[in-house]
Amino acid sequence: MLATALAGALILASPCFSQFGPFETAVVNSASYYTGPIAQGSIFIVYGFSLGPADLVQANTLPLQLQLAGTSVAVTSGGATFNCPMVYTSSTQVAAILPSNTPVGPARLAVTYRGTVGFGTQFTVASSAFGIYAVDSSGLGPGIITGSDFKTKTFNQPARGGEVLIAWGTGLGAIDSGDAAPPTSIKQFSNVEVLVGNQPATVYYAVRSGCCAGLDQIAFQVPDIASQGCFIPVNVRTAGTIVSNFATVAISTGGEPCSNTPPGLPAPLLSRAIAGQPLKLGIFAVGPARFLEFFGFPASQSIAENISALLHALVSEADVKFLIQAYRAKQIHAVSQILNKYGFKSKRPDLQLARKLQTAIGTDQQYAAAAFGTFSSLSAFSSQFAANFPPAGVCTVVREVMATRFEAQSLSINVGSALTLNSPGGQRSIPRTASGQYEVSLGTGLQGPQVAAGTYTITGSGSSGVGPIAASLNISSTLTWTNKSAVTSIDRTQPLTLTWAGGMVPGFVLIGAVAQVSGANRGFLCSEQTQKGSFTIPSFVLSGLPPVSSSSAYLFVSPHPLANTVTVPGLDLAYFINGSSDFKAVEFR
Repeated sequence: MLATALAGALILASPCFSQFGPFETAVVNSASYYTGPIAQGSIFIVYGFSLGPADLVQANTLPLQLQLAGTSVAVTSGGATFNCPMVYTSSTQVAAILPSNTPVGPARLAVTYRGTVGFGTQFTVASSAFGIYAVDSSGLGPGIITGSDFKTKTFNQPARGGEVLIAWGTGLGAIDSGDAAPPTSIKQFSNVEVLVGNQPATVYYAVRSGCCAGLDQIAFQVPDIASQGCFIPVNVRTAGTIVSNFATVAISTGGEPCSNTPPGLPAPLLSRAIAGQPLKLGIFAVGPARFLEFFGFPASQSIAENISALLHALVSEADVKFLIQAYRAKQIHAVSQILNKYGFKSKRPDLQLARKLQTAIGTDQQYAAAAFGTFSSLSAFSSQFAANFPPAGVCTVVREVMATRFEAQSLSINVGSALTLNSPGGQRSIPRTASGQYEVSLGTGLQGPQVAAGTYTITGSGSSGVGPIAASLNISSTLTWTNKSAVTSIDRTQPLTLTWAGGMVPGFVLIGAVAQVSGANRGFLCSEQTQKGSFTIPSFVLSGLPPVSSSSAYLFVSPHPLANTVTVPGLDLAYFINGSSDFKAVEFR
């Protein structure tokens, strides 16, 4: 792993980069973008550098050829080498089809461009590993799910209960004819399950499409489900254990435009976004640093101020970011190097100062934050934010849990140089730390994952057409995970029930998990009404996470972040989020 990363760094740093051969960095399913097993006969994508020509070249004839614009892909498995039909090629991304006769098990892939063979990369060949294509080609949000007329279901023309739909993807498995052209005969794949809103659907057929190479289609009937809305999760399980990505489909009772019930996003705003109108959104939040980071608040500037005060030296924000990463990765030597740079010697017997530094860098320090922006496209809005929050009683699996980067996905809005927080801990100024972002540490008196009960109000005069600002959050009862001690090691093949007490009633809770493997996050999120007090996570949701140790995964129960809307003049929608959470490290096996 280290050698591969170092080799990549050296190649990128070289002024003679073009003289090196292809360098492959990852192999993923072309629909889900999952880095797990790649199915026989499926379309996959290779990421890397110098894989092909600078401009993308697409295959435009059938059968597909084994070489395209000087690029070819070979896979070695079971002692034999297989050449892959090419779909498209470019310098950083190549798509091809894994031959159906490739043996299942460990394999190695290498890209050749203009006669030079790449470094190669390892992956696993599976008999099936399905992925659903998404409308925005991200593997997230609204899927390419059509009616019998082959028209994709949309918010304005959603599916109806009982309607037969077709999910389009790749990865059902091997076929008997060649993979470079549409199949010459229809093969019905068995042991294929479709879940809609976490409910099983009747599957009519699962076949390789007759139109194209490597493309699969699954026909299923929308079950009679209580949950309806614009983002109903849809996923596919094959071979009893392999879970696809979770796409979404809009569903309404009679085919009328979809609508969302709380804690979903208001359908009228979604309709405006569909019409091409921008949305002005705001987020206010109080909670631990780890929670706020999910919403794009790095907290590094506030931490820099705290550490600078402790060390009596101006610590740069860049050094703070490095310090945070090193601390969380338990790289003690790297932490000492940064601290030594500012005159703090690790061997100095000042334990009180050391504890304060640990507190300042730690992930559970609490912050107050706000962010404002204008979203200009529904695709980014729906796939990277709205689709992460299913209706009550439903779960979804995501690659990056709540990983919306507010500034990256929007045009920032500044509402002055600072905001003011009034809370049970007193009054604080919340300075602007970046364009459209405001945050401040609440100090060492509010440590832990739970936000203290009381009323929190953030005010400001506003500007840029927004304001005045007066957003309040009332925390009357702390949410507690009551069977926490009984959950330590989670069997991903069995359902798991969690129970809780407290929280806002009426209101909603968010149940979820985050697991990190190979530097990437995978997680799930489930919504439920607070008053129900328990929720059972289905096994197919748990199976969507990789097996990991407790050092790389945690499970949580928290107040739902979309449960508390606030009104701010000039904003189309704003939420004040209670970032409390009750969590623990767990093993997924």
